[in-house]
This record gives sequence, C-alpha cells and structure tokens, in this order.
Amino acid sequence: MMRLLLLSVVVLAGAAGDVCVARAMRASGEGGGAWATAARAVRNTFLWLGVLWKAIAFFSFLWLLTLADLSWVVPATAVSFVLEVIAAKFFLRETISATRWAGVLCVCLGVAFISL
Repeated sequence: MMRLLLLSVVVLAGAAGDVCVARAMRASGEGGGAWATAARAVRNTFLWLGVLWKAIAFFSFLWLLTLADLSWVVPATAVSFVLEVIAAKFFLRETISATRWAGVLCVCLGVAFISL
C-alpha cells in the first residue's frame, strides 16, 4: 500500500514539477543568451514551484527505493510520461500529434506488462 502511495507521489509531483518548469521557461522567452534567460527564469514563481515539486518527487523516489526493487520502481514511474503529455495538452495548451498519442499508448502497455 505504501509503495503505491509513494509511486503516486513520485509520478504526480514529478509531472507537476515538469509542467511548472516548462511554463516558467516559456515565460522567460528566448533572446539575450543563456544568462539572460536564466536571470528571467529565476524571477518566475513557477520555476521555484517546479523545483519544489521535483524535490518532493526525488525524495519520494528515494523512499520508494527503500521499499521496492529498482526493476519495479523505474518502469512504474514511466506512467509519468503519460500524465505529462496530458498535462501539456491541457495546462500548456500544446498540440499533441496522433503519433505522440500512439507513443503514449505504447508506454501504457509497457507499464501494464511490467506490473504483471
């Protein structure tokens, strides 16, 4: 039970972190070089929110590794790819191609096979 709870935290927090960081970096825009972009990014609240979510995901991942085998944990966290594509569509307004949706389906099938 604890393994599934931690897995959920890893997946959800990791996806939330990636979406927040992506939003912050898009808002930072291009131009002015890497240092100028970084300077704009560190002033964006979404960047720090993303870092917080990613830290929660990382430490939950470490805790999960004390309870389960790496050969189960890593493939099971692949579900985050599915969640991130869905989040990108709805929160970041990205256009997802049919090919990418097919890839998401393949990831789902792979995770299902690994969990057997």
